[in-house]
Amino acid sequence: MFTNSFMQRREFLTTTAASLCAIRPAFCETMKQRGGRMASRLRITSIEPHTICIPYHPVNHDYLFKYHGIKLQLRTIYIVKTNQPGLEGYGDAWGPAMDESNLEKYIGTNPFEWLADTKLIGINMAIYDLVAKCLDLPVWKLIGAKVRNKVPVSAWTCSRPPRMMAEEVTHAAKQGYTWLKYHVDEVQNVIAQAEAMDRVAPEGFKVHYDFNANQDFETVAPVVKELERFAVSGRIEDPIVADDPDGWVKIRDMTDLPILGHHAPTSFVAGGQVDGIMSGHAPVRQAAKLDAIAEQAGIPIMLQNAGGTMNQSFLVHQACVFKTATIDHVNLARMWVDDISNEQMPVTNGYVELPRGPGLGMTLNRGKLAKYEHAPRRTYEPFIVVIKYADGPTIYVRHNPDLPNSTDNMRFLGRLIKGEIPGPKPAYDNDVKAEFWQEPNSSEWQQIWNRTVSGYVVKAGT
Repeated sequence: MFTNSFMQRREFLTTTAASLCAIRPAFCETMKQRGGRMASRLRITSIEPHTICIPYHPVNHDYLFKYHGIKLQLRTIYIVKTNQPGLEGYGDAWGPAMDESNLEKYIGTNPFEWLADTKLIGINMAIYDLVAKCLDLPVWKLIGAKVRNKVPVSAWTCSRPPRMMAEEVTHAAKQGYTWLKYHVDEVQNVIAQAEAMDRVAPEGFKVHYDFNANQDFETVAPVVKELERFAVSGRIEDPIVADDPDGWVKIRDMTDLPILGHHAPTSFVAGGQVDGIMSGHAPVRQAAKLDAIAEQAGIPIMLQNAGGTMNQSFLVHQACVFKTATIDHVNLARMWVDDISNEQMPVTNGYVELPRGPGLGMTLNRGKLAKYEHAPRRTYEPFIVVIKYADGPTIYVRHNPDLPNSTDNMRFLGRLIKGEIPGPKPAYDNDVKAEFWQEPNSSEWQQIWNRTVSGYVVKAGT
């Protein structure tokens, strides 16, 4: 279990953050002086967004696409160009390109001015890569003193039926991972999933369960206790709603599984609610604040920066500096079958090594960039989610994750069916399983599809 020591005084949260903010302008000026005349005259001339679509692995490509849609398969590579020929920085961000109006403020400015920026992790990454190259330094030297040369990392996936979760564990282990993270959802039984994963997991392999911070103590507590009996169970993230700090303390006291906070207030670090805390998709300055806070409290942090190999390099440069960054960090670098960097950063026994060379230590394969920028993109095709309770109803409902605000609808039954919920109260340990049904040439499928046009269809259980 993570360390249980905490400071009970909370004043350090604001003083630590304030001190970090105060030193950053002076730091940036020092770096400009070190770079000499070129650094002082350096200007950003353009930012090129390249949205790429790389296939997932065969083991889960269809399920991931149906569960989360095309947006989560896409990544955008940002190339920040300067008035110095050949000097450019690379950023790698999950999802489609942002509106170019968000990029206008950077044009014509000195990139050194943006090291302390707290917006847009893809651009923050490219700025650090660019500035470090200008100074002929690795990115980590712009962040602090190195404390490690390799960092632990975790695979990631979505919630799937138990037999498929077993396939996910086997797949992740073959890639070199020793951890797998996923969000539990209300249309699968997490105990059945854990049992299936436990049967195939190599010795020492662990699963990180993200409980979405959406249910109460009474609902979640027995589920957490039941997960303890599986050797594969490693930790719990966001077990219950964040507005019940006492419930978090009770969860933490009742289980030997470490409790990790993500969608939780920073005060939980000092309040005894968590064994560790996550920095999610954060630029360097924000992650550095959390590292300082966690160091004062004596607990570890985890970084979660979703993207490809370049994105993983950025994560490793930070985690090799942040003293508390010892929890297996989540990055999606091996979720796709290929990438646009010439370097691969293999996962070995759950760790990736710090890249060498200036900047991120990554070079861009422009042939692959062009290939995947113009690759065909899969589009939504009608399918039905079949949610079957063992001793209750079967629910048929449509799910289009590409509709606005629908990417994560599969996690929550209320979002998915959008109406009065039939059957048992939504929970993570109901005797339920969901499958995707796609047989447009079947008359039975077509009949159900037509009936679900205005909402879900329920068939009584036997």
